[in-house]
Amino acid sequence: MKNPIFIFILTLFSITGVFAQTDIVPDTRMNLPGDWGKRVDEFDPVIQDISPIPQALLNQYSEASQSGNEAEKERLGKEIDKYLKKHISITDNAPIQVKSSENGAPEPQWGIGDIKVHSGSIKTSGFRQIDMKFAEDGNIYLVVNRSGVSGYNGYLTIYRSTNGGRHWLVVSNVAHATFYFGQITMLVEKRHLTLNDSSRVIIYLTGSSSSNMDNALIGYATMRRDGSAFYSAWIGTPPAGMKYQYPTSCSDGMYYTTATYMHCLVRLDSNSGKPVQLIHFRTTDWCLTHTSAEIITGYNDYYPSCAYSKESSGDDSIYIAIERRFTNVSEIRVIVTPAVPSTNFRTYYLTTAYGTTKYEKPCITVPQQASGVPRKILITCVKDSVNRVARYHYSTNSGASWNVNYYLGTTIHQADYTWCNSDSLETGGGYLIATYVDVNGDSVNVRRGVPGSMGTVLYKRNSYPASGILTPVVAIYKEGTTKYSTFAYPGYGPTNVYFNAENLPAVGVKPIGTSTPYKYELSQNYPNPFNPVTNIEFQLMNSGFVSLKIYDLLGREVQNLINEYMNAGAYSISFDASNLNSGIYIYRLNVNGFSDTKKMILVK
Repeated sequence: MKNPIFIFILTLFSITGVFAQTDIVPDTRMNLPGDWGKRVDEFDPVIQDISPIPQALLNQYSEASQSGNEAEKERLGKEIDKYLKKHISITDNAPIQVKSSENGAPEPQWGIGDIKVHSGSIKTSGFRQIDMKFAEDGNIYLVVNRSGVSGYNGYLTIYRSTNGGRHWLVVSNVAHATFYFGQITMLVEKRHLTLNDSSRVIIYLTGSSSSNMDNALIGYATMRRDGSAFYSAWIGTPPAGMKYQYPTSCSDGMYYTTATYMHCLVRLDSNSGKPVQLIHFRTTDWCLTHTSAEIITGYNDYYPSCAYSKESSGDDSIYIAIERRFTNVSEIRVIVTPAVPSTNFRTYYLTTAYGTTKYEKPCITVPQQASGVPRKILITCVKDSVNRVARYHYSTNSGASWNVNYYLGTTIHQADYTWCNSDSLETGGGYLIATYVDVNGDSVNVRRGVPGSMGTVLYKRNSYPASGILTPVVAIYKEGTTKYSTFAYPGYGPTNVYFNAENLPAVGVKPIGTSTPYKYELSQNYPNPFNPVTNIEFQLMNSGFVSLKIYDLLGREVQNLINEYMNAGAYSISFDASNLNSGIYIYRLNVNGFSDTKKMILVK
């Protein structure tokens, strides 16, 4: 007779792994004009752009930008800055760089299956507390807003992987003894066309001397990819009784090197949390100075998310997805403003809500593809209706029309947050990627595809419980022209940050021999009893999705060793039980319908 513990475990296995998912018919019609969802009580504000910039100078700048004349763009950009509101960097009491024993060394603790990149607690003041980028130098970068670091109120750690996420190095730590860090956003840009070591990491962050983030400033920290040439400053002090919230950033770095311009959008709120306006910061000199413009919509706009768009004609633009709140409903709107900071903007009215429906927490991406091509735009969000299903909306013609309300997840999943990203390579498809957290099982779900068809596979791949209060992040990793899905997520708590990717071998797994086994088999661990490390060998007759987990005698999972697709073969994996108490543990292998369980004894 089967042990009841493992009947429960088998039920769990049946809902994990990879399963088919096709896009479901959207709720509303396709190819909607940009103002289709406008509400009766919503209006297009009459905006008079009072920019003091001479039009002739703007025309010259536009011509230089469209032609790709980097030197002329750089010269004209600095001329334009003279006419804009300039912010004096406050370096006194700015964040500092902390060199620790971690710096330049691999993270000492590793997960097997999902890789544990970061160990420790994470801030919770706003759902964007980690960010990840695949950069032009071929590296993946991850930043974490940490909490509970002795001696500091604010503390960030930036990690870098040179091999697709298999191993991670600490680039730098950014800290403040008295200021708390609120929310973060990251850019990684190359300053030289061919020298990868010229890559710089730019972190925009909010900071306050109060833990509730009253009177929060906006600032930045930047460094080379090896942590050198560090500098930081506060660039924006809010008016009395107000604070900056929810920074989001983008750049035109795909098209330029030395003339790369970075943009940071941030929301100005009252200290009580009521939105006042958006502020568009721009730097033309790699953060040494910033200029800005105010974007006043007249509405309660929440959770801005921005993306740069090199338009096929006319001035380049910044697209800003926002959640616009009315009395009983929330809608998704897209505000488009010139890349040169301006009070001018136009609005796309995407969704239309009824009753108490709420479209919430949008995220936007615009693939940085060749100049002259109509922009493709992807926006993900959560529709707060009966099932809270993750949705996506897209345009393939720079916003002239929109396709709205496609299901990103399934109707059986409830989601709190979404995230999206993109890649510049359109060849081969799969250049859009999105994720959401299933709040029922705290699993991270990832889809990658093209507008209107976000892939036929939904990955449920996290090895550890995910945080229900922070968003995961995704990026597309490339080796040549081959693209892979990658994701990182905060663990339950929120504590620790984990990473995984398509075709990423489990850390610590070693092949044994080269022949293909004739059967599936799970061997007894050796040594057994053990303290604290033992080896487990297994054989796969065919390729398939492999699950190898450790349980205590109550059936509780204590370690997820493998949770990924593997090729046929014989393998060995090392299990370190340093963090477990002495006792009897169960390890179980599942692959292609085969399942086997064995006992191991830990004696300390």
